[in-house]
Amino acid sequence: MNMWWKNSIHLGCRIGLIIAVIGSVTARAEGWGPKTEVGDLEAFELVGDIPEMKGKVTLIDFWASWCAPCKAAFPEMDDLYLKHKDAGFQIVAISLDQKARMMDSFLNRQKPSFVIAHDSKQLLAKAAEIQVMPSSFLIDKKGVVRYAHKGWHGDKSVKSLNEQIKTLLEE
Repeated sequence: MNMWWKNSIHLGCRIGLIIAVIGSVTARAEGWGPKTEVGDLEAFELVGDIPEMKGKVTLIDFWASWCAPCKAAFPEMDDLYLKHKDAGFQIVAISLDQKARMMDSFLNRQKPSFVIAHDSKQLLAKAAEIQVMPSSFLIDKKGVVRYAHKGWHGDKSVKSLNEQIKTLLEE
């Protein structure tokens, strides 16, 4: 086989591989987005008491004890929870820690007022296709994702979440 033919085949294989990788990344990047209906979280074998979401505005937050932005977000999220809980707002913070003892150590220092669950099998994280930590989803009273947040941006995140929570509570 001549050298030109071998190079053409090699180039064709590379292009095919690139197309396959791009296609899989595009498909995986969809995850939860606006208008995604979040079903029963019990189906994901989470460890912890999961509250009913229908009729409440719910922030589902994915975090881990090793995540510095997650650590910064927790006190602010606790403030948001305490500010809006009486109006029908709740937070379900989903730990993605591999080991429960790491999660427990973090929680003993933070002592949040909101609900914590552990996704030890990573089933919910896979369904939501979490790629950034922290990631959070604001769910309306009907159980539909209305807003998605990637990362934690301090005051900017607090302001945005506060406005979005108020909007959803007023609906």
